[in-house]
Amino acid sequence: MRAGTARKTVLAAIDGGLAARPVLAAARALATVLGADVVALHVEVSGVGTPRTLALRAGVPLRILRGDVPSRLIQAGSAADVVALVIGARGIAVGPRPLGATALAVATTLAKPVVVVPPDAEPRPAFKRVLVPLEGSESTSLAPRSLIELAPDQGLDVVALHILGPETIPPFVDQAQHEQTAWAREFLARYCPWGIDVVDFETRVGRREELIPEAAGECDCDLIALGWSQAFADGHAHVVRATLERSRLPVVLIPVPTPLVSLDVDVARIPTAVA
Repeated sequence: MRAGTARKTVLAAIDGGLAARPVLAAARALATVLGADVVALHVEVSGVGTPRTLALRAGVPLRILRGDVPSRLIQAGSAADVVALVIGARGIAVGPRPLGATALAVATTLAKPVVVVPPDAEPRPAFKRVLVPLEGSESTSLAPRSLIELAPDQGLDVVALHILGPETIPPFVDQAQHEQTAWAREFLARYCPWGIDVVDFETRVGRREELIPEAAGECDCDLIALGWSQAFADGHAHVVRATLERSRLPVVLIPVPTPLVSLDVDVARIPTAVA
């Protein structure tokens, strides 16, 4: 870490499950981009032999905590030096829900970026190309800026994706090429204002939940960044839910800033019914 800069930490929440290895790999890849340290975090509910061995092999220090797993992870993630927490999506590659109970509790409560890693993910040594879907909502579209601006000098390529329904395609009539270019620049200036000259802009037509993971693969991305309101109940976060179900890439969920966000955690209200 450079002298004179504040210490930054990426936490990797691991257990003895299949997701531990890709979680550690994703945490190291993100830390490389952000110039941060990686610390593996395990909340002990039984023996810790497997997490200790995995952390040792990854060259990552391991911090062992005790207590309720979600609340201890949220508490650790709320520390001032922590810039992101990386966690496994679920215990098995094919599961009935996109997030397990612990990942769900952490992602919907922690007011920090949470990187959700599928058990079958194979993260590269460093994240170099991130897909940022921009869906015309300023609050969710601007949220990824907070993470991307942490790595201004690391050569991180940003691919902005806007998915159009057939009924929302802009009518380019006379000079389609010029009008489409002007529309794209105007769209990026509004919804991706952290440097429109260094952002690749992709458009697709169809269903967002299907096309986001597909576009990430086509554009050779390492990571998908989604802004969200941290509401995951039925009827909310449809695109987030579908992306987590379909993607084999890590997905970073970035909370939309609101004046109502609080780091106080009511453990009794943390959902535990999702397996």
